[in-house]
Amino acid sequence: MLRSAACVAAIALVTAGGASAEVVARGVQDGLLALDANGAPSVVWVHHSTLYLATRTGPHHWTRTGTASVPAGSSAVAFQIGAAGPVMLVQSGDDRTVVLVRRRSVGWETIRVAKVGALFRVGWPGLALDRQGQPAISYTRWNAPTLKSRLLLSRVNAKGGVSTRRITQEGFPKSLVPPPSAPVLFGDVAHVVESYGYRGVLGTIEWFPSKQDWTGLGLDAGLGDYPLGPVFAGLSPNGTMHAAWTESLLSFDTEAAPVTLVDRRRFASSAFVLNRALASALVLPATGPEVAANQWIGAGDLGLEGDAFLWAGTIVRAQNKVELDGWISGFAVAPHGGRDVLLGGPEGLRWLHVPRRISTRVTIEAADDGVSVIVSGRVDGVASGTVTLYRERPGEPRTAIGRATISGGEYSFVDDPPERPLVYRAVYTDPTTGVPYGALLRKPVGLGG
Repeated sequence: MLRSAACVAAIALVTAGGASAEVVARGVQDGLLALDANGAPSVVWVHHSTLYLATRTGPHHWTRTGTASVPAGSSAVAFQIGAAGPVMLVQSGDDRTVVLVRRRSVGWETIRVAKVGALFRVGWPGLALDRQGQPAISYTRWNAPTLKSRLLLSRVNAKGGVSTRRITQEGFPKSLVPPPSAPVLFGDVAHVVESYGYRGVLGTIEWFPSKQDWTGLGLDAGLGDYPLGPVFAGLSPNGTMHAAWTESLLSFDTEAAPVTLVDRRRFASSAFVLNRALASALVLPATGPEVAANQWIGAGDLGLEGDAFLWAGTIVRAQNKVELDGWISGFAVAPHGGRDVLLGGPEGLRWLHVPRRISTRVTIEAADDGVSVIVSGRVDGVASGTVTLYRERPGEPRTAIGRATISGGEYSFVDDPPERPLVYRAVYTDPTTGVPYGALLRKPVGLGG
């Protein structure tokens, strides 16, 4: 499944540590981030057969707790902190079981939400918390031989009781993969956003209760293969519903795997906001939706064999795109402004806080004469400082080749690479926040040369 593939692929990414970046978990490639009502961050991840939670209790100090034993190969797939404390969803590696883990007055409680037989799989589930911090979980039960699915919504009460409602029936919609879904709470009323792909059509539906039944509102539809990874959905402060996910269009265009963002108030509108990227978070401040995703360059893009990738975490707000040097595992808006970021990679999970919207943009371009390569670009809003430059090839450790001085917002560096093809990455680490802003060259140098 995509969840496991993304974690494995992220191992190839080496990230640059910022001065104030805090390592939460060494040797852990991927995790999830959530903030409590006061803005205190917590991070969850699975290591071996244990679900861990770490909460920041002071500068560079995180208190770690093993919250539950889970099957080997499981992943944390959703995480929120509400009025009753942290709530996590964990999905087994075979996609047949989903459990909910939450804090109780004494210890931790594990509740099985879904378990299916050998012929079935559970679609990537979604989580929302009501005002009391009680969970709503959406998930699909997908039949692998027939491709039929059933969308379900479970509510968990304070005593641990689970009530489940069936939203769709008769196997609708069919899908080539287990459809991912996400609940959205309008007060205490749950809507569910579900995405699916079947026979060249990719669609996304918002389901809402209507008397004793459910009604589906089409949010987006078009030619495509199937959704990749989770669906993210929520309400902005003005009451607009937003959803974001990645869709595979690779059967129609080998370069196309866009992130789609939907806005729905009375009517729905959708747009592609990023290409060749896996959506990893959606945040909804009053200033407008922001999507975090991880863009990739594959070995095949450099004419190399294998399935290794290079990753570039990217945050999109309206027409603005800001790239980071790292795999973005989590992204959140602090209650009093600012942004929290969780970066993954071989150095482990690293947390950073920025007191304002992330906006520093780095660019990169390369001119190759066959011997030397001139690497140059800009760092917006930065008059002086340095950028670190790297040579990179998918599946290989990257090489730092030097630092280029920023002058008037621009930098330039001459390199004599020992081999081609390759790509370059420029990284500017903010001296105040430690955020590693980056730019990964998308057009390989020396391809076919």
